[in-house]
Amino acid sequence: MSDAAAPSADGTAPPGPAPASGGIAPGPWFTPVRIALIVWGLMSLVAIVAKWQAIGALDLADTDDAMRMAQVRDLLAGQGWWDLTQYRVNPAGGGVLMHWSRIVDAPLAAGILLLKPVFGQAMAERIVMALWPPLHGAALSVACVLGYRNLSDRRIAYVLPLFLIMSGYILVQFRPLRVDHHGWQIFLAMLVMAQALQPAGWRAGLLGGLFAAALLAVSIEGLPVVAIFAGLAALRWALHGKADDRARLCGYMGALAGGALLVQLATRGPAGVAGGWCDSLSAPYIAAFAAAAAVTLAAARANPPLPWVRFLLLGLAGAAAAGALVWTEPQCANGPFASLDPVVVRYWYRNVLEGQPLWMSKPDDAIHVLIPSLVGLAGSCLAWRSCTAAGDRRNWATIIVALAGAVAVSLLVLRAVSTAHLFALPGCAWLGLRAWARARRIVPIVPRILASAMAALTLPLLGSMAVAAALAPVVPALREEEKRAAEEASDANRYKANCLDPAAIADLGKLPATTLLTPIDLGAPLVFWTRHSLVATPHHRNKDAMADTIRAFAGDPDKAEALVRRQQAALIVYCRTANDFTKYRRARKDSLGAQLYSGNPPAWLEAVPVSSRAGLSVWRVKPE
Repeated sequence: MSDAAAPSADGTAPPGPAPASGGIAPGPWFTPVRIALIVWGLMSLVAIVAKWQAIGALDLADTDDAMRMAQVRDLLAGQGWWDLTQYRVNPAGGGVLMHWSRIVDAPLAAGILLLKPVFGQAMAERIVMALWPPLHGAALSVACVLGYRNLSDRRIAYVLPLFLIMSGYILVQFRPLRVDHHGWQIFLAMLVMAQALQPAGWRAGLLGGLFAAALLAVSIEGLPVVAIFAGLAALRWALHGKADDRARLCGYMGALAGGALLVQLATRGPAGVAGGWCDSLSAPYIAAFAAAAAVTLAAARANPPLPWVRFLLLGLAGAAAAGALVWTEPQCANGPFASLDPVVVRYWYRNVLEGQPLWMSKPDDAIHVLIPSLVGLAGSCLAWRSCTAAGDRRNWATIIVALAGAVAVSLLVLRAVSTAHLFALPGCAWLGLRAWARARRIVPIVPRILASAMAALTLPLLGSMAVAAALAPVVPALREEEKRAAEEASDANRYKANCLDPAAIADLGKLPATTLLTPIDLGAPLVFWTRHSLVATPHHRNKDAMADTIRAFAGDPDKAEALVRRQQAALIVYCRTANDFTKYRRARKDSLGAQLYSGNPPAWLEAVPVSSRAGLSVWRVKPE
C-alpha cells in the first residue's frame, strides 16, 4: 500500500481508488480527522452518561485527581503561579512542595474561571472535570491520525480511532473526572512520535525537542521516551551522516535543552530552575541536557566523515549528560524514591502497583499489558518487512524502536504501559486491516464470519480479553482472579459508601478547621472535600510526615502520642474498611490502629460523633 495517495497537511485524503480491503472508500467529507472526532465524541458521550452519577457526586477514583483539584483551587484563590507548595499538607513542616506542573493546572483553572460567573464555583468545577478529560482525549485522537497518517498503508489513519478507543490503558486516562497528569504524558509522547515520523530536518527536530521538554516538565517519568527518540536521531546520523539527519538531531537536542529551561522558568520560576530535585525537571536534568546538546552540536559542526568517529562523539555526548546529572545532584543516580523511609516503602510504595514492575501485577493485568504491545510489535515488524519504499521502512523502523523501548520500560514500571500501547496502535491497525482483507475474500459465509471475528481480535481490548478467556481454563490464577476482582469491587463500593459518604463528610466539614492525622490514602480526598489540613497524603515528597503517620498507626503504641503531637494533629480520622488502615492495624496487635479498630483507644483520645460511624471514625486528641 506504499503507493496509496497521501493525505494533505490538514489530514484530508485526496480522492483515490477504493481500498483493497473490500470495504467502502471514505467520501471526501470523512477525513481521518473528522472520523477521529466523531468516534471519540460518541465514545465520550457514552462515558459521560455512564459516569453521570459519579460526576454529580464528584466521586473521584484516584487520590491524585483530588489533590490536583486542590492545587487548582489554591491557584484560583490567589496562590502564586510559581508557588506549587500545598500548605494544607504537613502544616507542621511548612507544607509540601509538589513535584507537579502548572501545565496541567492551566486548562482546568481557565475553564473554571470562564464558567464560574455563569454557574458558580461548584458547578463550574463539575463541568470542567467532566468535560476536560474527553476534550483532551479528542486532541489525542486527532494527534494520532495526523501523526500516523503517512505510514505505508494510508488506511491506518481511518481506522486508528477505533483502535484508540479500544485501548483500555489509554482510555482510562481520559475518562470524565480524570484530571491528573497522565493524559498529558500520553498526549505529549504522541506529539514527539509525530515529529519523529516527519521528514528529517530542523523543523521536525525543533518541534520534537520542544514537545519532549514539555513532557519532562509534566513528569520526569517521560525521560525514557525522550531518550529513545534522542537515541534514534543520533543513530541515524551516526550511521548515514546525512545533512537532514544531522539537522534533526541538532534541532532535537538544542530544543530539548533550551525548551526544558524555558518551560521550567515559565511554570516554576527561577527557583524551579535552580532546584536540585530528582523527581521532576530541575537543575540536574537541565544541566544534563545542556551538556549533551553542547557536545552533539560540536560533533555536528565537525561532521566527521567516518561513522565510528560519529558514534564515538555521540557516546561522549551521552557520557557528558550522565556526568553533568550526577555532578549536579549525585542523589539522582539512585532514583527519585531512594530516600524514602523503609517503613514508607513497606506500607505505601510497594502497594502502589502502577509504580511496580509488571511481574508484581495480577495475571489478568499482565495479559492486558502484554498482548496489545506484542500484537503491535508483530504488526509493525510485518509492515516494515512488506515495505519497498525507503521512507516507509524508515517510519516503521521508528515505530518499532520506540515501541520496543516503551515496552521494556512498561515491564519495569507498570504505569508506562499507556505510552507503549500508544506506539502499538499503528502495528495493531496494520495487522487488523490485513486480517480483515483476507477474511472478506473468503467465499463461504461461515468461515468468512469467523475469520472477520478473528480480525477484530487485533483491537487491543478484545485481543487481551480473548487471550485471558482462552488461558483461564488452564491457568488457575486467572480463575481465582475473577473472584478476587468481584470481591475487590464490592470492597471498593463499601469503602466509598461508608468512608466518604456525604453525611460523614458534612459532619467532618462542620468541625473547626484543624489538622487531621489519617491513613495516607484517605488524606487527599479529605483535602478536596473539607477545609482541614492533613499530616500526610500519598505524595512521596512528604516522606517524613508519611513515616510519622505510619509509625503512629502501626508502630510502638508508646510512641504514637508523641508522633501525633509532633505533627500538631488535633483529630485522628480513619476508616475501618480502608486497605491501608487494615495493614496498619495488623502490623502489631497492640498498635494504635489495632486499639482503635477494637474500640479500646488510648486515654489521650476521645470520640467525636459523626453520621457514618460504621465507616468513618473521628477521635479528638486531648490537650496535654
